Amino acid sequence: MADRPTTTIPAHDPLAQASDTVTRLRRVPGIDVDAGLAFVGNSVDVYARLLARFVQLHEDDVHEMVFQAQRADDSALQGLAHSIKGGAATLGVIGLARLAQQLEQVTRQGGPRARIVELARAVETDHAALRSHLAQM
Repeated sequence: MADRPTTTIPAHDPLAQASDTVTRLRRVPGIDVDAGLAFVGNSVDVYARLLARFVQLHEDDVHEMVFQAQRADDSALQGLAHSIKGGAATLGVIGLARLAQQLEQVTRQGGPRARIVELARAVETDHAALRSHLAQM
């Protein structure tokens, strides 16, 4: 039997690492990875950094939304919901974007306070789930 040449896999293969990151991101519920990647010119590293930055940037906002919903400060609540909706939609975080959009609409329309608080808590919960998924990557 002839000796076969052996191939070595580089310890740091950026393409394999990017592919692995995309595979893991595709497992996160509520994310349209392709839409998010399209926004950043298909740069997996940039996309992953922006997702992490989005989560960090809105960490306090999601808690503040629940507080504002309970206080019935609808103007502040609408602003926070609008901001989160835009950032989430841009990055393909469609589940969170939809919840924030619903919250913004129900608040603008003067919907029932219980529904507004429920939606604010749902945004907070979805944000926490996204943070948790990204932390495990």
